[in-house]
Amino acid sequence: MSTRGLLEHLAEEGLVERDVLDEATPAGQKAHAALAGLTSEGLHLQQAGTSVSVWLGALLMALFLVQMDVTEVVPLGLLLGAAGLALAAVLARGAASVLELQLRWIATIGGQILILASLSEVFRSDESMLVAAIVLQAVTLALVRDLAIGTAAVMVAAGAALGLAAELRVGPFGHGLVALFLGTCTCALWVEQAQLLPRLGRLWQPLAYALPLVVWAPITAGLERRGGDELPLFLLSPGDIPPGALALSAGWAALSTWLIGQAGRERPELRGRSQWFAWAVVWLTALFGLDTPGLGAGLTLLLLGQLRASASLRLLGLVAIGSFLFLWYYEHGTTLLTKSIVAVSHGLSFLVLAAVLRRGADRPREGQGRPLPARIADLRWLSLALALGLAIPGYVVIQKEQVLGSGETVLLPLAPVDPRSLMQGDYMELRYALIGELGDVDRLAPRGTLVITRDGDHVARFVRVDDGRALAPGELRLRYARRGRDVSLGAETFLFPEGEGPTLAAARYGELALAPAGDSVLIGLRDEARRPLGTRQHDR
Repeated sequence: MSTRGLLEHLAEEGLVERDVLDEATPAGQKAHAALAGLTSEGLHLQQAGTSVSVWLGALLMALFLVQMDVTEVVPLGLLLGAAGLALAAVLARGAASVLELQLRWIATIGGQILILASLSEVFRSDESMLVAAIVLQAVTLALVRDLAIGTAAVMVAAGAALGLAAELRVGPFGHGLVALFLGTCTCALWVEQAQLLPRLGRLWQPLAYALPLVVWAPITAGLERRGGDELPLFLLSPGDIPPGALALSAGWAALSTWLIGQAGRERPELRGRSQWFAWAVVWLTALFGLDTPGLGAGLTLLLLGQLRASASLRLLGLVAIGSFLFLWYYEHGTTLLTKSIVAVSHGLSFLVLAAVLRRGADRPREGQGRPLPARIADLRWLSLALALGLAIPGYVVIQKEQVLGSGETVLLPLAPVDPRSLMQGDYMELRYALIGELGDVDRLAPRGTLVITRDGDHVARFVRVDDGRALAPGELRLRYARRGRDVSLGAETFLFPEGEGPTLAAARYGELALAPAGDSVLIGLRDEARRPLGTRQHDR
């Protein structure tokens, strides 16, 4: 609502004189001048800034009381904390102004900090404090009738439960059970909404909207690192599959089976053959997902969002699947072969399930009914994109192959290396000792070549920056690129097969193929005695 609209609404309610709407009156001129620089975005930003400052003020006040050792007198700290929660509960009854909403958060945050700080004087173990935090969030959820505060309380309680599970060392299977329990509660809340809403009342919303979010914390914490060259679990013999993996996978499949059955009861077009196909695909997906419980959980949320026509749940399911795949793909304990097989099998299962549900719902296919010229034009653009997608990498490959075929072997001494990257899997960030011999790199051109020589073992030595003079016998050119104070020789990243990290830690030289023009390709690494290490990137 605009500022003008708000004033008109207030005038209709009799809360503002109508003179402020007429710019011909003195009151209207003053109102117009006061509101001339205000926009809805500015008002929202100002309100958000005020809210943040008030919440920070509440946090600082509570921390000040803690630093003043008020909580060392445990009864006093508990009394002040309880008073804060009681004030928040009173303010949460009925409609509230912006100030009252802020005061709810102040009282809630301050009250919780004082209570937990006081209890820390009594409880000396982390487990006891985590249990106290869970109980405190349950009390806050029951007393304070505020959706945002209730949602935050559920999420904090779930975080404390996850911390308690870590303290008790429940392991990956225990974290998986926590996630499955939260997922079961989520499905029950949404499917049985009509029956549970009268019983839970205002508690339904914070539980229903917070639990789908917090379910991903224990799933991510439960990612089990297996190491080695194992095949995916579903390709192993039954006796070699961990019972915990079977139980968790079956649990998520059972939830999805229940949701598909509920969909058949609510939507007759999904009954019969489509329903049986969907059940078969869900259990096939569960079999493929013994290594990846997060994908089964994401599928469950997608089905729940489809059943309840909730765009937020469907979006959460898609984001969760994508996020879990990202984390799982860069989890170093599982081999790339396992990840590839599981990803492909899941993708095929999801496509089959989508086709079955679409056919059962009798939805028209996208693009059906479009004129033929428009569909042919789409194919032309697709063909062009495919050609570019193949041509550009193909050109790079041909260029590198030419360097490998005609280049000479050069060994560059290495400076200390970085052993691993979260984003790229197992890899080394190589730094060459030759860069330290360049002197003031700010004087280098952004791009150019260096002149080097080799000894009898092909180890390179810096001679000079190429100035265009003819090369002396035995000299070679090596291209560089400067970005700021960083100088790159074009071969700083070495991706290596999984499990070779300890072997490659002994690397002292980078082996390059160097073409006459100065282009280079990294082939592999060598140790102090110049012996090849690990798997070479290229064969020559």
